[in-house]
Amino acid sequence: MATPALLPPAASAALVVGVIALARAGAQVALRHRHVSAEGARRGVQAAASAVALALPWLFDAAGLVAALAAVFTVGLVAAQRRAAVGRRLALVGRLGPPSTGAVAFPASVAALFALTAEQPVLYVVPLLLLGIAGPAAAFAGRRHGRTPFSTVEGVKSREGSAVYAAVAFVCVHVPLLLFTPVGRAESLGIACVVAVLAAMLEAVSWRGLDVLVVPLGVYALLLRLLTFPGEVLAGHVAVLAVLAGAAVVLRRETTVGGAGVVAAALVGYLIWAVGGTAYVLPPALVFLLYARVWPVSREADGLPFSPARRPHTAVNVFSVSAVGVLWLVAARVLGLDLLAPYALAWAVPFAFLGVERMRAARPAWHAPALAWRAAWRSAAVAAGPVALVWGLRVAADVPAAPTGALLRTAAFTVLALAATGLAAAVLARYTREIDLETTDVGGRLVRAAIVAPLSALGLLVAG
Repeated sequence: MATPALLPPAASAALVVGVIALARAGAQVALRHRHVSAEGARRGVQAAASAVALALPWLFDAAGLVAALAAVFTVGLVAAQRRAAVGRRLALVGRLGPPSTGAVAFPASVAALFALTAEQPVLYVVPLLLLGIAGPAAAFAGRRHGRTPFSTVEGVKSREGSAVYAAVAFVCVHVPLLLFTPVGRAESLGIACVVAVLAAMLEAVSWRGLDVLVVPLGVYALLLRLLTFPGEVLAGHVAVLAVLAGAAVVLRRETTVGGAGVVAAALVGYLIWAVGGTAYVLPPALVFLLYARVWPVSREADGLPFSPARRPHTAVNVFSVSAVGVLWLVAARVLGLDLLAPYALAWAVPFAFLGVERMRAARPAWHAPALAWRAAWRSAAVAAGPVALVWGLRVAADVPAAPTGALLRTAAFTVLALAATGLAAAVLARYTREIDLETTDVGGRLVRAAIVAPLSALGLLVAG
């Protein structure tokens, strides 16, 4: 960091350990006398740890020292999770319970931020303010005033808590940028709006306490990028984010995605747009809009009253469906290539999987070939339609990215899409039991990704 250390390294390390130990001991006392709940005590310790982390630039002047201290804390917390005797003494495990996964990830998050923001203290402070202030404020508001809960992977959160998180996060971003950077007022407002909403989304879809890792590093990456944008570009980002969030909320009853899964869909949509542009948004948008409409089981459900059982898909489902496509998008940007064709197939193949599952539920008498064919041609259209549109517009506008022989390429890609989705649908229709019933939930997702990746790579044959 640019600031000099105020104390010798040994004294600084002792101060950090002592303050966190006192905070945890105070939380134990508050729990014992029932002044706070277990969640409130954990949030209090998190706020204290964030406050200590905020002081690190003035306590240490080398990232290596912070990394070493983080490693010591991590070892102690991991040992405490395993309830080892030494670990229990280091972490003071009692009624507060053993450290969560998030608590174990917190030292690594701080050390990574410290190393990444060597000469940019504002980019270090802002993410930690969100952890230390926005997170506890949201937990308090949700516990005291939460009236509209939504489901998450591990339980429930409240919309009131998420709204408070976004409001507090806005202040935590806007004020430091306005006071300690040359960013203009309009730009600061735009950046604060985008970061606040996205941070609230990240917090809503995180599980097992991993928001302490995802939120700080995600906010750092966002700030690093958004600080380079002029005001009009930031206004566009705010508008797109509002449209995606609004569409996800309005359309949530038309899908089987519930709770935090809707937030995850909006978050993935924004990130895809921000990285790849409008062309790359089209395939996932079609998947989200059509998957609950084109298969028979959705039509049979029309008119039924709302039931959580009809919305079993969570944020994990959204991320697993998106994973391979996002990897293709990242590869396209890193390598500077047009990989729209394999990217579109990476969305069409999971769409075929969804078709097989939903038609099997509605038409249990259909055999695997019938399921595969009906899933394949609809899914191929989801891939070929956006690709044909984008390529056609590029040719019409005579842009450098326009493919040569676009009409022939489109026809070839349509055939490839039909082959890829048909093969994927046939594999799932034939081996559903082996993939979904005889593996763990994680194992089944990995098997599906292993099918999606090579089939989507067929798009490289016609890539521009």
